[in-house]
Amino acid sequence: MEKRSDTYSLAYECCNTVFLEEGRFPTIDAIRDRIHVNSPAVIKRAMNDWTLHFVERHRKKLEHPNMPAVIVDASESLWKLALGEAKKEYEERNRELTVKELEWKSRIDFLEQEIKAKTDEWKNENEKLSQEISSQITLNKEISEKLNKTAFSLKEAESELGVTRENLSRSEGALEESRKAHKAQAKEWTEKSERDHLWHLKRIEEEKDAARNEQARIIANLNRSLETAKLDQESLRARLTQVMNQVGDQLERQGKLEDQIDQLRGNVVDMEKALSMEKDKTSKLQALVKKQRRPSEKPSSEKVTL
Repeated sequence: MEKRSDTYSLAYECCNTVFLEEGRFPTIDAIRDRIHVNSPAVIKRAMNDWTLHFVERHRKKLEHPNMPAVIVDASESLWKLALGEAKKEYEERNRELTVKELEWKSRIDFLEQEIKAKTDEWKNENEKLSQEISSQITLNKEISEKLNKTAFSLKEAESELGVTRENLSRSEGALEESRKAHKAQAKEWTEKSERDHLWHLKRIEEEKDAARNEQARIIANLNRSLETAKLDQESLRARLTQVMNQVGDQLERQGKLEDQIDQLRGNVVDMEKALSMEKDKTSKLQALVKKQRRPSEKPSSEKVTL
């Protein structure tokens, strides 16, 4: 059922008012001035419905000959008006259908041209795809060769890494032995220095006691003994300085060995990173080869389907 708005209802009722008050059929301007709504399409639809209802209502009366002439004239004019409106609507619908037919024809021509262009484009793309497939096959062969070379290089890098690890282990063992030897030598030198120092202190004390006991009698000998003690102490200090210098040399040598070991460890880390990168490249190349092989098989199946 058609939905009727308030404007439609007002226009429909106003048609009766215009017909009764003015004695003529309603027009769009007359109804618009009365309802104060500017909606020609809705007003026109209400006028058409009112006219059809009016004709239907008075059709039976026109079939009787005893009907007054005024009613007959009004009915004839109403019938002519209805026919005119129907003719206008038919012509308008015919024009709309003609325009739509032209639009559909132009659209069909456009679609045919587009289909032809798409067909040509598909043929060109098919040729390009065939060329790309052949190039991908060649590329896959090259990638396979590179992959074999990379695998060989990877094996060589792994063997070199094993040799480097063995060298590092040997260097660490040598460093540990050097540390132990240095520690033992330093301990031995320290104990010897302490023993010498204690011996000299004991000797000094003995000489002091002897000097105290024989002070009056051997002052000259005591002075010579004191000088001798001073010389011995200076020689002990010189020897202690020499020992400390040797200890410094051993520490410096140990630092150099530790730097060499750190360098070897850095080289091992770099080689492990390079090996990891080579493994990543190898896995990517393998994935790329698999990916390139799949599209090379897919177009053949699509061609058979077509």
